Amino acid sequence: MRRLVLLAIAIAAVGLAAAGEAPIAFPEGFRTWAHVSSGLFGPANPAAPKYEGLHAIYANPAALEGYRTGKWPDGAVIVFDQWTADKPGADALGQGQRKFIDVMVRDSRRYAATGGWGYTEFAWPGRDRVTAIEDNAAKACGGCHAAKAPGGDHVFSTFKD
Repeated sequence: MRRLVLLAIAIAAVGLAAAGEAPIAFPEGFRTWAHVSSGLFGPANPAAPKYEGLHAIYANPAALEGYRTGKWPDGAVIVFDQWTADKPGADALGQGQRKFIDVMVRDSRRYAATGGWGYTEFAWPGRDRVTAIEDNAAKACGGCHAAKAPGGDHVFSTFKD
């Protein structure tokens, strides 16, 4: 009987720990990860004004494996780094001010409800966590990624060697 009580307490503790897991951490050093792609959203893009400007996408080693194999291991992290577009001349665009970074983290158990991916955003200039993204990930990010990503892997970008 005592073993059953201890087992029940242990199971409850694991459940509580899972429910109160820490939020997605800021991906320190992401600019040293593999560069996946870059792009520009213009003012006529339906995603403007939030995404208007230049962006770069970075992948940690686990995410790079996912880009190469199509199998995304737990621990894969993808960063979408969004900047304003600075127009120094009539025929050039430059990187302006960082607006935010969006972060996708692969954890098939923790984020089962959103296809195995967790989402968050950090806004600039203070690297402030946008908790509304995490609180509403299934609708804010997960739904769009599930519907629009090629191959059903929830990842929009592709890596080209």
